[in-house]
Amino acid sequence: MKTIRYELQDGIATVTFDQPDSPVNTMCLQWQEDLSALAAQVVKDQDAIQGIILASAKSTFFAGADLKAVMRLRPSDAPAVFAEIERVKKNFRTLETLGKPVVSCLNGTALGGGWEVALLGHYRIAIDEPKTKFGLPEVTLGLLPGASGVTKMTRHLGLLGAQPYLIEGKTFSPQEAKGLGLVHALIAPSDDAATEMRTQALAWIAANPGAQHPWEDKDYKVPGGTPANSKVANLLVLAPAMLRQKTRGLYPAPEAILACMVEGLQVDVPTALRIESRYLAKLMTGGNARAMINTFFFDLNAVKSDPALNRQAANDVFTSRVFAAYASEGVAMWSEGIPAAAIENAGLQCGMPMGPLARLDKAALPAHPQLEELETPWDITELKDRLLYRQAIETARCLNENALTRVAEANIGSIFDIGFPAWTGGALQFIYGMGIDAFATRANELAARFGAGFALTDEVKATLQRCQPVY
Repeated sequence: MKTIRYELQDGIATVTFDQPDSPVNTMCLQWQEDLSALAAQVVKDQDAIQGIILASAKSTFFAGADLKAVMRLRPSDAPAVFAEIERVKKNFRTLETLGKPVVSCLNGTALGGGWEVALLGHYRIAIDEPKTKFGLPEVTLGLLPGASGVTKMTRHLGLLGAQPYLIEGKTFSPQEAKGLGLVHALIAPSDDAATEMRTQALAWIAANPGAQHPWEDKDYKVPGGTPANSKVANLLVLAPAMLRQKTRGLYPAPEAILACMVEGLQVDVPTALRIESRYLAKLMTGGNARAMINTFFFDLNAVKSDPALNRQAANDVFTSRVFAAYASEGVAMWSEGIPAAAIENAGLQCGMPMGPLARLDKAALPAHPQLEELETPWDITELKDRLLYRQAIETARCLNENALTRVAEANIGSIFDIGFPAWTGGALQFIYGMGIDAFATRANELAARFGAGFALTDEVKATLQRCQPVY
């Protein structure tokens, strides 16, 4: 094994995650292969094993999925992705149902897939460092915690209790984890903290030879009740509508997580895990996840780590132009005789914080033609396209003219400074996610009907191709 060290001594199998040439541990393909080898090894050694300790050789416990690999996925990869997820969880189940106590020693942050690795342990010990963060923020990247995170957190905390940590992606400190019952013991930070964790892990293993997860017990009851409970069922009637009101139907991950939580509690654990895998495979191979991972992980980290880029996206040569493009397209629609309500609704439906006309002083609007005379036909999909394409094209022009210097600043700036819909991943990711050629085809159609504001020149296209991120 190249990313996992395994040592069996005095009945204790110590599993140390240590991905070479990386500052953190991730669920890379090599780790997945090594996990299969580890599962096979503990089965082979099970008669000699009294307990298993999970530890990390890095300064953090485990970072999670290999997001660069996710960026390369396409819808046709869904069956292979499903099989890959299922293999990881089969190996998890081998370790946690071996009949041996498993302890996770959390020496630092464990987020996403890293927290799911931590949840392998029947008992979890953490160093009480305030900067350490635990949790499942996958929803913020258009994904769901599909390596058993939804299934386990829902069974640990109940349907209502788990929602903030799954649907909202809320993270928590070691102290908060202790209060939630997700971490069982805390160790004060010190040079000897790792040794102290191991000492406590050994003591707990000796005292709990038959340890298992609570839901493996036939008398287990879900905290707060299952969807079969009338009170829970009544709340669930409203939940999808409330969620749709927040997401406007533009973010598939929160809705998938809610469905996975509800469906998973109505079946046994193996079936719940399989449901989880199906939802994750669909999200991982969809365009929304790629858009959000690109911007809210790679681009955001680039902007944060590069002082030259940090908040540079808020320059006037960029925000003013794109803001004006959005507003002027709304005015153009208004001048064509399209009702203001339809224009504003199109802006909101595509994910903008407000409609284009709401951003303008009403006195600045031209006189409106008589609608009953014009009877102007309009299509909501076309209106949404006009509002989004117009902004994206203006952003691409800014990049071509060096008003923007990096794709990352364009994406981050368009979302945080202008309000471009986050589900797209930003104004340039909106183009890249669709494909430059497909975007150009639609832009040309709009230009032919609605003017030069939608024209995408060969020079701008060449700039987009030259600057396109590659993963």
